[in-house]
Amino acid sequence: MPVNITPRHDVNYNHRIAFKSSKQKQNDNQKYSDPLMKWPARGLAYSNELGAAISEVAPKLGTLLWFPAMLYFGADIYDKYKNEKDSYNPSRVRGTEQAVFQFLASVILPTCAVLGGQKVTSLLGKFGKTGLTLQTEEEIIDFLQGHMSRRNIADYKDNVQGFKESFNVALANHRKKTKTEMRITGLLRSAKNYIFNSQHPEAVVFAENDNITKFSNQKIDEMFSIYNQLMTDDSKAPKEFSPSMFKKYNKIKEKFFNDKAYRDTAKADAIDMIIRKYQKSKIMNAKLLKTLGGFVALGLAIKPIDNFVEHTVMKKYVVPRLKSLESAPVDNYKSKHITKTANSSNSNNIVVDNEKA
Repeated sequence: MPVNITPRHDVNYNHRIAFKSSKQKQNDNQKYSDPLMKWPARGLAYSNELGAAISEVAPKLGTLLWFPAMLYFGADIYDKYKNEKDSYNPSRVRGTEQAVFQFLASVILPTCAVLGGQKVTSLLGKFGKTGLTLQTEEEIIDFLQGHMSRRNIADYKDNVQGFKESFNVALANHRKKTKTEMRITGLLRSAKNYIFNSQHPEAVVFAENDNITKFSNQKIDEMFSIYNQLMTDDSKAPKEFSPSMFKKYNKIKEKFFNDKAYRDTAKADAIDMIIRKYQKSKIMNAKLLKTLGGFVALGLAIKPIDNFVEHTVMKKYVVPRLKSLESAPVDNYKSKHITKTANSSNSNNIVVDNEKA
C-alpha cells in the first residue's frame, strides 16, 4: 500500500505526487498539493514551537499556543489516514505513520531543542562575573523579593548587614528544603516542571555557596543603594536605574500622592514598588536571554530533526515495521487457508490417480 506522510517542515517526504482527477485526466506535469501544507493553515503547525520558546517570558500564552498545533496535527493525521493523496482510501498504517512522524518531528524533538537551547544559554552565565547560571540568578532575585514582602526595608536601612544575615539564613534553609524535596519526588517532578513551565528552583541547589552568598549580598547592597538614594534625593535617578525606570518611579510616586489612602507614605511606598519592578526587570532580562537561546537552538535544529526523523526513524524503522505488521494477517490467512486448500487438492488428485492405476 502506498505511504504518504506530510511533514510540517520543508522536507521532501512524498507530499507532492502527480495528480489525476477521477473525472478527467489532468496534465502529467500538474502536481498534487496538500491543502494542509498551504498558508495560513500550515502556520498553525509552528505554534507549539513558538509556545515552547516564549514559555519563559509568557508561560500562560506559551501553554495556549500548544492548542492550535495540536488541532493541526490531529487534522493532518486524520487526513492522511482517510485519504491517499487525492483519493479516498482509509489506512490505519498510513495514519499511524503520520502520527509517529508528527509526534517526533513536530512535538518531542523541537521542544527538546528549545529547552536545550534555554538550558545552554542559562549555563553560559557561569562564565560571567557571578559564576552562576541565569536560572540561579533568577531564583535568588525571586527569593529576595519574597523575603522583602515579609519585611519593611525601612527597618533595616541602618542595619544592612542584619538584613543580609537574615536573608542568607532563609536562603540556606530554602536550598536544604528543595534538595530534600528533589530526593523525594525525583525525576517526575523535574519533568513536570520543565514541560508545564512551573517554577523549578533546582538550579540554586547545585550552585556553589560562595557564589550564591556573593551574588545575594551584591543584590542586597544594590537594593539599599537605590532606597537610600531615593529617600535622600529623588530628583536624581539612582545609578542603577535606566531613564525609563526612573520615569516609572515618578509616575508611581505621583499616583500615590494623588491617592488619599497612600498620601502619608507615598514616597516610601513608591520606592518599595520601584525596587520590586527593578528586580523583576533583571529577572525578565535573564528570561529573554534564555528565550533567545531557545529560538536559536530551534532554528539550528529544525532541518536536522526533520531529516533524521524522515530518513532514519521513519524509512529505516517505522515504515518497514508497520508494513510487516500490515502484511502479517494476510500471510497468516494464506498459510492457514490457501495453502491448506492447495494441499487438500493435491491430496485428492493423488487419490484419484491411484484409483486409476
